[in-house]
Amino acid sequence: MSGVAARPIEPSGKTEFRFSVNNFDLIRLVAAAEVALRHTVVDLAPELFPYWLNVVFAFVPGVPIFFFLSGYLISRSWERSPSVREYARNRALRLFPALWCCVLFATAAIFLTGYMSTVAWQPIKLLAWMVGQGTIFQFWTPEFLRGFGIGAVNGSLWSISVEIQFYIATGVMYLSIRRLPSAWQTVIIGVLAALFSVFNGNRPAFEEMIASATGSQEVVKLFGVSFLPWYFIFLCGALAQRISGWIVPLCIEHATTIFAMYVAAIFLDFHFWGLPLGNQIPPYLVPLMGLGVLSAAYANPSLGHRLLGGRDFSYGLYIYHMPIANVLIQLGRTGSAAWIVVSLVLSSLCAWVSWTFVERPTLKRKKSAVRAIQA
Repeated sequence: MSGVAARPIEPSGKTEFRFSVNNFDLIRLVAAAEVALRHTVVDLAPELFPYWLNVVFAFVPGVPIFFFLSGYLISRSWERSPSVREYARNRALRLFPALWCCVLFATAAIFLTGYMSTVAWQPIKLLAWMVGQGTIFQFWTPEFLRGFGIGAVNGSLWSISVEIQFYIATGVMYLSIRRLPSAWQTVIIGVLAALFSVFNGNRPAFEEMIASATGSQEVVKLFGVSFLPWYFIFLCGALAQRISGWIVPLCIEHATTIFAMYVAAIFLDFHFWGLPLGNQIPPYLVPLMGLGVLSAAYANPSLGHRLLGGRDFSYGLYIYHMPIANVLIQLGRTGSAAWIVVSLVLSSLCAWVSWTFVERPTLKRKKSAVRAIQA
């Protein structure tokens, strides 16, 4: 059985909220758009990437936002799932059908551009790459594909591997603490978050240490795509979910103040200390980022539904934008803002198709009490 007894702290403040009524679809779309726009501009026309755009991107670190939301929602999903089997089934339905379609799309694109006729390739290695892309080994690329586009057909999928590790680690964590009182479970999640912040905040030092000990950049790469440097962000989301009964009302009541604090912190970090942001957001900014995400999610919770009508295009945009950009690079369509627009429009179209014909029909098969669209 899952950690059914692991109930989050119930609301006790004056401000009431419904957990499932939020703007998470909209927030995920903004995060995916940040990743897609940054990758597309940098890869197709880096000379058009202005400094001010980098500053704007600093306020919306797409991947860390995804990881925080994943912790918030996946921990809730585990607590509401009647069994481990049901939890695993729901996670698989959310992740894999759309991913497999994207892998087929990317594979077809490689052939249609004529690239495969220019290299010596082995069917067995191509099949192994496709299996890796559609399971948990998205970070591996065979040598004969290194000449396609930027050298990685769909480099953005590294975070899918990390997400799957999150799913597994969450199950192990909850099964390990399931017999403890709810309050102690929350404390342990907080302690684990503090411990994993060491990996998150000192990733370059750990990578240097690993490189020195092993002499292998491949091992360093494996560390970067493991859950270790990212689990802190996920656990911050899980902890926020556990105490959502009192933290979300605070975010609703003080949303403006939280946004102002977040903007000020980013400016201080970015301009005065010069510390890296984006995927390298330092640990001390992650909780503030999380508060900003929850404020945006619940302060005006009907905004996302009014704008999107219950549609969630974020996953499709995230997984399709890099194959499309790489096709344009392979065809020599770079160096112009027009091709950036073309790439983003095609990516958005693929996201719509993915949601309409793959993701939404698949999500209807989920049996959990947690709404599929929220997980």
